[in-house]
Amino acid sequence: MKRALGRLVGLLLVAAACGKDAVVDGGVEAGPTVGIAPALQTLAHAEDGRRSKDVTTELQQSHEVDVRRRAARALARIADTDALPGLLRALSDEDPTVVAWGAYGLGFACKGHEEAHVRALVARSEALEATFTAPAVTPDPRAAIARAVGKCGGPLAEPTLAGWLKRKGPRAEAAALALGDVAARRGTLGDDTVTALLDAAGDGSASALYPFARIDRYNDAFAERVRDTAKKVLAMPATDDRVFAVRALARSGEEAAPSLLDVVENAKGFSAFERADAARGLAKVGNAGHDAAATALGHLMPDKDPFAILALTGDGYAILLSLLGALGPEATKTSQPILETLSVLKAPGEAPAPLARRLAELRCGAAAILAKGAYDSEVLRTCDAPGTQAFEGARLVSLLKRPLVGDRRSAWLALTKSANLRVREDALDAISSHAELGAAALGPLTDALTDAHPGVVATAAGVLHAQPSRVMTLAAKERKAALDPAAPPPSTHPEQELNPAIAKALGDALAKTWSEDLVETRLALLDAAVTVKLPGAAAAAHALCTDPNTTIRERATKALRTLGDAAATCPAPGTMPVAKEADLPKTSAKLNFDFETGKVVITLNAELAPIASQRFLGLAKAGFYKGIVAHRVVPGFVLQFGDPQGDGFGGSGQLLRCETSPAPFGPLDVGVALAGRDTGSSQLFVTLGRFPHLDGDYALIGHASGDPWAIAEGDAIREVTVVE
Repeated sequence: MKRALGRLVGLLLVAAACGKDAVVDGGVEAGPTVGIAPALQTLAHAEDGRRSKDVTTELQQSHEVDVRRRAARALARIADTDALPGLLRALSDEDPTVVAWGAYGLGFACKGHEEAHVRALVARSEALEATFTAPAVTPDPRAAIARAVGKCGGPLAEPTLAGWLKRKGPRAEAAALALGDVAARRGTLGDDTVTALLDAAGDGSASALYPFARIDRYNDAFAERVRDTAKKVLAMPATDDRVFAVRALARSGEEAAPSLLDVVENAKGFSAFERADAARGLAKVGNAGHDAAATALGHLMPDKDPFAILALTGDGYAILLSLLGALGPEATKTSQPILETLSVLKAPGEAPAPLARRLAELRCGAAAILAKGAYDSEVLRTCDAPGTQAFEGARLVSLLKRPLVGDRRSAWLALTKSANLRVREDALDAISSHAELGAAALGPLTDALTDAHPGVVATAAGVLHAQPSRVMTLAAKERKAALDPAAPPPSTHPEQELNPAIAKALGDALAKTWSEDLVETRLALLDAAVTVKLPGAAAAAHALCTDPNTTIRERATKALRTLGDAAATCPAPGTMPVAKEADLPKTSAKLNFDFETGKVVITLNAELAPIASQRFLGLAKAGFYKGIVAHRVVPGFVLQFGDPQGDGFGGSGQLLRCETSPAPFGPLDVGVALAGRDTGSSQLFVTLGRFPHLDGDYALIGHASGDPWAIAEGDAIREVTVVE
């Protein structure tokens, strides 16, 4: 009876806060006990099949707390209109985990209900703060409520969160992170909020500096105080959140360069991810940052130490690469001698392949700056062997610094046919910013649309979507009229039509049966077809309107409305297939990825992400990952792998629905790479620091150990072993 009374109070608070917008049905007394095993299986199917109606009131009000938790989790991950009453009910539960899932779901499903959801969340937070005395739990309901308020936004969100900053504890810390969500969406925060954040940071809350890394602008009068506060936080003992001070410095002006330089060079006082963040931050503070990066590069570069060069496979290389990227596009008096030394950096003797790749990236990166646009200069020709990704990537960077005309156009055309997918895609992408290419771009775009690689096709389609005028030609009747002396003078806006070769290539690509997990390619083609008004665009959009994937249906809806059907909707199919993994027993497992340069061991979280855990376990056992390379490595941010193509567009052939949660991403947590909701497949990422903007939007499925810092782009997985 005590539990029922607590839930009744919560429901009354919600109803009072939401007014007529609140939807609370069913009684508050717990329902009869349902068998746990069948109940959990029903909920697993409902969650993955996105069927909120199967999460019945009886299950939501079960006497068994595990059933209530799983019901709340299912509704939070479905997060459709039918789930909202159950999420409001979960918000009022006495179990903190149920409350956390309810809050998370309400934040996830806020669109169109922002004010009502924020009011319900705030009311529950005040009641919870007064009664919740349990030790910290994961997920913490107070933190989940605050982050949900930030996700919802609206007029009430910012002042509410700013007020919560003044209270110590999990809610205050989460309120700071939530203000980062508000800042990212709005681009700015009010002066009173900025003051409250700086006050909290001055009192020792490193998380209060997080919004300054997400904000586009704030009153310049605060810049000096931001720098002073950030330096105070950096002097505190190390925590995962201390890196927010580094990121705040990077947004506070050129005067921050000396402090960022101190972090980069202090290997004893700061972690590798803090130093890499500081190195990247130098790129954001103007010329002072470029000069500081050159200074640090000169101090850290192992140009005369053969043993240091041979050891350049860990965080040392990552920080050098970050500093190289922070030098700016042109050599300066400070960076010139450093770049010249770096451009000839070599290992003593014959270097192992991974080290050779790293040295080539550093040499060619330096050469691309030194060349000053001279794409065929000696420094570029000798940075690596012709045909390698490092060589061609540097050549392309140099080419794109000047107009693509004459011999430069010929060199660019050659790179649009590169065997290195990333180089080819970058060369194609450059069409959007080089209008001087004119008709010379049509051939490469046509070839790309007919290519077998989904990333190349998607890149070409993206160019058509961004720059449709580049593939339009004078309509046939306009050309005929121009040749007819008796025709009237041409109008100021002559009719145009899609280039026939492009039209055929795009139509064929749109009609092709692509693997279900190639979502980026499928949507890029649809967007391009709509933008250039391809005759088959409407039929393609209607076909995608019934797709089981929610991201594809959303874009199909947008396409149909763009094409003139203002009332178009693409509702979810009546039934959707449930992943076979939903009926497999939960299995905790470790996946040992043996890269060329080190091991990464991923411990899967089968409790939080049961289907994803089974999917990745199955792929590992089947040998899927053997030979796959790390295709994306951003020092201090992320290590990503799992695409057989190696360019980030591919997957296993099967889609994986999201198992997102209110659990935060900390250093070395593992998530599923996405291109929209429910678009996971086989790609995994490992966070190399604390990045709250990932929280709740990506499925956290485990934790990594080993030495992810040893991995660089291009490093291959030699073997994968599984420990269950």
